[in-house]
Amino acid sequence: MAKRHLKTKSKRITCHKRYKILKKVREHHRKVRKEAKKNLNNKRRKDPGVPNSLPFKEEVLKHVEEMKVMSSEVRAFNLLNAGKIQEMESKTSPSPAPYHLETDKIILESDVILEVLDARDPLGTRSLEIENKVLSSNKRLVLILNKIDLIPRSNLQLWLNYLRTAFTVLPFKANTQQQSKNLARGKIAWNMDVKLGAKSQGSGGLGVDELMSLLINYSRNPKDGVRNSLNVGVIGFPNTGKSAVINTLKRRKVCASSNVPGVTRQCQRIKLDKDIFLIDSPGIITSQSTDSSDLVLKNCLRPESLPDPVPAVAAILNRCPKQQLMSKYDIDDYPDVTSFLILIAHRLGRLKKGGIPDTTMAARSVINDWITGKITYFTQPPGVCDFQKEGSVVPDEPSVEATM
Repeated sequence: MAKRHLKTKSKRITCHKRYKILKKVREHHRKVRKEAKKNLNNKRRKDPGVPNSLPFKEEVLKHVEEMKVMSSEVRAFNLLNAGKIQEMESKTSPSPAPYHLETDKIILESDVILEVLDARDPLGTRSLEIENKVLSSNKRLVLILNKIDLIPRSNLQLWLNYLRTAFTVLPFKANTQQQSKNLARGKIAWNMDVKLGAKSQGSGGLGVDELMSLLINYSRNPKDGVRNSLNVGVIGFPNTGKSAVINTLKRRKVCASSNVPGVTRQCQRIKLDKDIFLIDSPGIITSQSTDSSDLVLKNCLRPESLPDPVPAVAAILNRCPKQQLMSKYDIDDYPDVTSFLILIAHRLGRLKKGGIPDTTMAARSVINDWITGKITYFTQPPGVCDFQKEGSVVPDEPSVEATM
């Protein structure tokens, strides 16, 4: 049986409809012409130039040409000065967060100091200079080991054993929910899978109850047990999670937090309950921290501030196993940093004109992956048997609760 073809719709229209369309078009054109007559000044008129009948025409044209040259020279001079001023500001401006005066003020006003450390590199984000100031002021110091969901359970236990020989140390995980209030907290089961970079089962905060109990005990008078006003200062390196810790304790986002360093510019006082007040502070960079590449890897400086990002990538290669990076970027074996960046440039499509690999852009991409946590790593405490390199993966272990 032959297929039945559907009839296509004819494009023929009635004369009434065609005349109606033409009338609408004429009315539209008339309206456009009417509006154009009202806005005659908006029309750009062509420069007629200098008429031939004008006396001294050659002098006028010469003067116009001189004015053009002068304006171009002024523009070039302004651009040159702008570049010099920007260079001088970059040299003379302070690093994004020393804020030593703010830190001294917080230590003076606070009764308890919470030093927030990155659990992946506690010693790298620890300031002995600030700790000595706190201890010399006879203030209580508590170390908060934040971001514990990014390291294996065995590594966390080693760091707790190492740091608790000198100070009170509490493991913590800040809340990562997107909502602005009613943030989850309390005893949340955490799958402490030792696979590197394993995430927690939820986005709620961990270790909140232990920290709250400690602060409440500090606020009690040892004689009669009555709670008194307690000022708690929160200090630490940039991007260790100081503001996120405060938001988790408060259960609402009262402090701006970001993975970009330097968001907190000044101290902020937050009321936790009727007796406890938290003081958020800008990130501190001690005088010992002078290597810009090391500061960028600690996320204390923005990657854009590095004139040469290759040394920072070399530091990343020293901290991470080669197999991990080869698997992460799906590349072949590499003998040195330059070969690694060439492979990354081809892998990510960072090529210049003529297909030349752009190693600078490739290096910045690797640094951004490091800062955002796409390249996972962790460090070992001093004195631990070095059976594994920093960032290596250990065998699987059973899950436990995060509240220790």
